[in-house]
Amino acid sequence: MQAETLARKPPITASPKTPLREIAKTLAEKKIGLIVLVDERDPTAPVGVISERDIVRALASNADLNAPASQFMTSPVITVEAQEPLWKVADVMRKHNIRHVVVTKGGRLYGVISIRDLIGEESALRSLVEYGEAVEEGAPAGD
Repeated sequence: MQAETLARKPPITASPKTPLREIAKTLAEKKIGLIVLVDERDPTAPVGVISERDIVRALASNADLNAPASQFMTSPVITVEAQEPLWKVADVMRKHNIRHVVVTKGGRLYGVISIRDLIGEESALRSLVEYGEAVEEGAPAGD
């Protein structure tokens, strides 16, 4: 199974100039954990992300909630290409200690996969288990 199969699209995006307060409000209203910040001239070019963790860090440091999201965003954006297998998505999340990964197609913004997407989809879990079994047996891992 490939990343594009699970990627939630269209992803929720915002301008880097968006006030942090508005970002937090959108996260709460949409019940999501990540917003992709995109170049204002090219909405398919991710320049950063704001996650729930970023909001908590900002609050803990008494940040100005009217400040632009760009002051709190995580950049560069960690991405996987849409054709990557799900085991690669899980591996990227583990290596970077993140709960969301941005999916691109041809380098352009395509969607977002969350850890919840990975564990909530039976076929995705099956794909990850099959990969793990192949690695344990010493067989070359496939998609």
